[in-house]
Amino acid sequence: MNSIESFAFMVTFLLGGVIVVGGFVILVILKSTSLKQSRYFLAITLFGLIQHLFTYLLFTTQLIRQWPHMLGIGYPLLFLVGPCFYLFVKSYGDPSFKLKKIDAINVLPFLIMLTLLFPRYLGSSEEKQEIIQYYYDILPGGAVAFSDWLQASLHLILLLIYSVATLIIIYKKDKKNSILLKRFGVLLAILAFIEIILQAGFLLTGASAITAEIILSGLMSITVLLLGYWIVDIKQILPVLEGKKYKTSPLSEMRSQEIQQQIQAFFENEDWYVIPNFKIADLSKTIDVPSHHISQVLSEKMNSNFYEITNHHRIKKAKKMLQSGALQRISVQAIGEECGFSSKTSFYRAFKKVTSMTPTEYLSKYCK
Repeated sequence: MNSIESFAFMVTFLLGGVIVVGGFVILVILKSTSLKQSRYFLAITLFGLIQHLFTYLLFTTQLIRQWPHMLGIGYPLLFLVGPCFYLFVKSYGDPSFKLKKIDAINVLPFLIMLTLLFPRYLGSSEEKQEIIQYYYDILPGGAVAFSDWLQASLHLILLLIYSVATLIIIYKKDKKNSILLKRFGVLLAILAFIEIILQAGFLLTGASAITAEIILSGLMSITVLLLGYWIVDIKQILPVLEGKKYKTSPLSEMRSQEIQQQIQAFFENEDWYVIPNFKIADLSKTIDVPSHHISQVLSEKMNSNFYEITNHHRIKKAKKMLQSGALQRISVQAIGEECGFSSKTSFYRAFKKVTSMTPTEYLSKYCK
């Protein structure tokens, strides 16, 4: 196996893995009924990226020669990535959200591209083989025509526009889980911006067009993996995975409610959670409930976990201290330490995750 074949094998293996991971995340999204209709927008966003990776996989393995009718069939879907992400953010956490007639404009780029490519879809196998051969001829040596470059960049320009528009909505509305949504928006904007710059550079310098495709596929792979990782961190999606974990648990509904009340009473009446090394085993011993039952109740009944609920009450205590003027006698770091955080960094990170702002920002906004 020569170096080119080895590289092709490695790319094929990596792309295949990313596609499988992305497909799994899409299934998780679609099964998360608590996301309501916004789950469909998020699933289409991810699917649009994955199908491009699949198309590139067909080219690297040369399977496209055997399946010429797959040529360009998923390209219009790239024009749904930005619009669907925009609609996902608009509908996320809003049970009253309904699509309006004006929202139809968001699918217009997709419909236009679908119409333009429709004659190609109806073409014969021989005609498609000629187009495929054309791409194989120009990709290694560059010399990409401006029309080809423009067609390849249009969806990136659209994605950049929608990503920026989405970030504006997130900052204005301060949506729940806005930190994760901001990450989504920034990631997609960076993906589009970097690739637009690279595509322009390759066009102007006449560099190998295959380099642009490799970089684009690499960036999209990273994007899919990061989106997948962040998606399962959204509280409305995690219960889908946790539900199966506790499906065979013998814990009854009545007992679950009792444990929930015990947990709530502990955090309201005790302050052991401010101990830096406070663990679930300590809570288990105090309320006389097995640790795995505590984890199950936190997940199923309280949509949380031990780490989150502990930090929630620590931050709740920190907010009270800030409001009471504690900064007049001790520093922000000291407040964090009194609330159970071992460092200023961990305190700031937890505070921002719970309140979407730093202690200083919270102080200036609510403690004037």
